[in-house]
Amino acid sequence: MRFIDETKMEFQIMNTPFPHTVIDGFLKTSVLPDILQEMEQLTPNKSYYFGNQEIERNKYAFKSGFDIYLTNLFKELNSDEFIDILERKTGITGIIRNNLELEGAGVHKVYNGGFLCMHTDFEAYYDKQYGLLDRRLNLLLYMNPEWSYKGGELCLFDKTSETIVSKVAPLLNRCVIFLTPGNIHGHPMPLELPQGVSRQSITTYYYTHNTTGLNINNGIIQPVKWYHDIKDLE
Repeated sequence: MRFIDETKMEFQIMNTPFPHTVIDGFLKTSVLPDILQEMEQLTPNKSYYFGNQEIERNKYAFKSGFDIYLTNLFKELNSDEFIDILERKTGITGIIRNNLELEGAGVHKVYNGGFLCMHTDFEAYYDKQYGLLDRRLNLLLYMNPEWSYKGGELCLFDKTSETIVSKVAPLLNRCVIFLTPGNIHGHPMPLELPQGVSRQSITTYYYTHNTTGLNINNGIIQPVKWYHDIKDLE
């Protein structure tokens, strides 16, 4: 693969508090400067979404207008070769591949004071090409050089102990992959960032065909659910 470092793909799925993996050095170091430069060009005025609500604040999302490196990175994240690895590692089969138009993929930037409330993601959506799709995996790739700021850790919530039990700092070239349905996550602590600095991530979500009209547990398909009372107090 041109962008992804294949040597880092021998990862293990950790099951606490829910199935996920953290991969440092996900991309080859040679491509990082070009990708970072292209991300710098994604200024707030070019975003398609601005989060300024109780659930998330000072967040800008981008899903188009990418230059060649970002475009080709998204192609690789949706390629046969990479999705074959995901299926082998997670046991999920039939992941939709080679399609950059599915819901949710893009670049996210969160600025000073921003946060993302703890939540579970929507479990399915109707795609005009494929019909009903189940959302199975989230991939988050952090692109933050010299991150040493307060807030911004991805928090993973354990339903059994009802506490945040794992926090992942959004360090440069760190990738987090986790099973989506029903798993509570977010970064609820407001960021303390200098002017012009943002918490940057590249996101891709992976889907499979839904043929039953029910969720993967044969229950009612759930929308996004927000947990305003779950806070990162540390």
